[in-house]
Amino acid sequence: MQENIRDDRQKVYEVGYLIAGVPEEQVAAEADKVRTLITEAGATVIAEEAPHHEQLAYAISKKTVSGSYDKYEVASFGWIKFEVGSDKIEALKKAIEVVPSVLRLLLITTTSENTYLGKRAPVMAAAFVKQSSSNQGTVAEDSAAKKEVAPAAPATIEEMDKSIDNMVKEA
Repeated sequence: MQENIRDDRQKVYEVGYLIAGVPEEQVAAEADKVRTLITEAGATVIAEEAPHHEQLAYAISKKTVSGSYDKYEVASFGWIKFEVGSDKIEALKKAIEVVPSVLRLLLITTTSENTYLGKRAPVMAAAFVKQSSSNQGTVAEDSAAKKEVAPAAPATIEEMDKSIDNMVKEA
């Protein structure tokens, strides 16, 4: 007979969320509700970014208590990276989803290191690709190749979607 084994290992997660339908001055309080839910679940917060106002790429509809739908074209986006037992993550996700002001959320498994590269990411990626392809040459050729790297064009939405799909498949 196999015993019921608990999976209570600590994993690092990141939740990105959109807050909508509240006045601008109440967004911070709503973000605190999300943070409180996370800490009450026994999680240790590693990093976070306070919500900031964003124009959405498309209008998002959310069903209200009365059964009608509210449409949002702007929202406040924030994220929190935290470490918690994997046995608590489903309950935590459901608790965040029922917060009335949370329009959408995305919960992913990640690493505790800072992986945000900011605006330099395309340039750094191009330099890495160029360096990888020239690994056959000498040290002098490699340093010359690094100097010749021009800034890469911004990534298209399709390229970003492919990259995200590849990252999700790896996890």
